[in-house]
Amino acid sequence: MKVIRQSIWVIFLLILNFVYNYTHNTVSFSFFPFLNLASLIIISTFVVLSSIEFKIKLLHGFDLFMKAICCISLVGWLLYLVGVPLPHYYSDTTDFYSHEVYYLFIVGANNIVEELLPRFCGMFLEPGHIGSTCCLLLFINRFNFKDKSNYIYILAIVLSLSLAAYCLLFIGLCLHYFLKGAHIVRYILFMGVFAGAFYVFSLTYNDGDNIFNEKIVSRLMFVDGELSGDNRTSMLFDAYYDDWLKYGDILNGYGRKAYGDGTESTNILYGCASYKRFFFINGIIGLVLVLILYCSLFYKYRSNQVLGFVVLYVICNMIRDYPFRLMWLYLFILGSVVLSLPRSAMMSQTKANSYDVE
Repeated sequence: MKVIRQSIWVIFLLILNFVYNYTHNTVSFSFFPFLNLASLIIISTFVVLSSIEFKIKLLHGFDLFMKAICCISLVGWLLYLVGVPLPHYYSDTTDFYSHEVYYLFIVGANNIVEELLPRFCGMFLEPGHIGSTCCLLLFINRFNFKDKSNYIYILAIVLSLSLAAYCLLFIGLCLHYFLKGAHIVRYILFMGVFAGAFYVFSLTYNDGDNIFNEKIVSRLMFVDGELSGDNRTSMLFDAYYDDWLKYGDILNGYGRKAYGDGTESTNILYGCASYKRFFFINGIIGLVLVLILYCSLFYKYRSNQVLGFVVLYVICNMIRDYPFRLMWLYLFILGSVVLSLPRSAMMSQTKANSYDVE
């Protein structure tokens, strides 16, 4: 009975957050956005009410799917890097994104083709998208490198050349081994030495003229008191944000008028992604609602490993404000379930697929 009450409370919070998000992020109220909202509520209700066994199977299915598409993209990417001619076409994916589509993967137009090693983004819009998602999945999989398929995620992260993904991987490893409590000093020393060696290599190899220094290390430098890699918002947005903090409706947020008519010229949020964008649009009410939702989800499946996952997930959303992107939301729900269970139970479920967790 207690579990049912908790599930109903979570569903109520999901609906409340979805509706609030709909009113603040929908440029034009019409039938299709409303249909999308209704489908979100129905699917999310089903996911929350489904059995733990089904949630585990669903996560395993998604994990397998992600590894498959990453592996396929990586094979195509390696062929691309060695100069094998591949069929492709140019696409303006959205108002902000443009890509060369190679069918097995896509290449962002902001990746200079003449570079020795362009950034890998697989079938995602940005390298940081695939890198961050792989970091979350590695944490859910408890960094189990005895399962060789998890190295697919490591390779995708490395080739993404994403500063966010590299930092998330390091933080995720530290959190995992700290909460695990086994040989923590040894693991942290090893990762510290590895990070130091990577830093020295990037600065010294070819006098710093290398892809790792350009895309990773140089973005960790402070210039005029600001982090070089802190480029998640535009100057236009920062001006509006500072003015809104002083004189705007902080309680309710700036709302959907920030999008203008949806075009680049009228969209204040064009090219922006960070916790500041989420707070700007949704205000204190939206922030409190999303915090209550995720705290309730954590309480429902609380454990030490889930706490570490919450910390990593929060950092992900400070970089990219995607608390209501379904892939990350469902990853949080399903991942919390898996991490709350003993590892022995998970291994039995994986092998026999008949473990009774109810």
